[in-house]
Amino acid sequence: MSDGWQTLGATPPGALVDARLQLHHAAQVAAAAGATLLEARPDDSHPNLGWVDALGALVGHPIPGPPAFQVGLAVADFRLLLLDGAGRPSDALPLAGRTLAEATAWLGEAIERIGADLPTAGVSLPGYDVPDHPTAAGAAFSPDPDACAELGRWFAGAHAVLGPLVAGLPGAGEARCWPHHFDLGTLDVVETAADGSLAKSVGIGLSPGDESYPQPYWYVSPWPYPAPDSLPALSLGGWHREGYIAAILTGSELVAAPPDAQRARVESFLDAAHAASRALLAR
Repeated sequence: MSDGWQTLGATPPGALVDARLQLHHAAQVAAAAGATLLEARPDDSHPNLGWVDALGALVGHPIPGPPAFQVGLAVADFRLLLLDGAGRPSDALPLAGRTLAEATAWLGEAIERIGADLPTAGVSLPGYDVPDHPTAAGAAFSPDPDACAELGRWFAGAHAVLGPLVAGLPGAGEARCWPHHFDLGTLDVVETAADGSLAKSVGIGLSPGDESYPQPYWYVSPWPYPAPDSLPALSLGGWHREGYIAAILTGSELVAAPPDAQRARVESFLDAAHAASRALLAR
């Protein structure tokens, strides 16, 4: 579709786990440029990534030059990208058959080839504690191409839905992918304290899966967490109550809808769960 939404379900949501884990580890390399070369930010946002629809890629913040550049991960193609100052690909590494160490070494060499400076230690991964996979111990990347393509559609759909949502929420920032959790989400700031710190918020986004849900899922999470017994019924999805509070719409529930109704189902879920979360925080 021209609006960025693509039909989901060609590969079932539950069959994406291995590809998602490999992409999660590969994303650490894409985040390494920001982790190594940008000034650390108090919210740890300097290594995070944004979705660039034209590239089908998660792309890091611009690294100032000369020369300026960015680094990204093309999800469906499973390639590491080096982009020039205008955001155009100038070099790429297909990751299938490569190890995490080889990908990291390539990135350092590619950055040096364009004449940018690196610290003596070279490129450093962010160091987040991410879910385990054999690639972390030196196994070569080898994800299923169909699963990667499907995960690319999930990220593209999240970008298509979250962009208009953020535009309508004065307290929300651009949706970004945080490399430690690998979700693409935004934070709707509801209230700040007198010292400027966060007092109330609603997190909204898409996770491609994690230890709580092994399939992709949409979430809306009010903070501070309300009491579990105060949560209202939802017409779509349900409430996660163990460890954290969030309204959840699983991938399986979403793809059960007819293809032409999938986006509307996501938007209806987000609207209702966001309104419920705001109401809970207003009590």
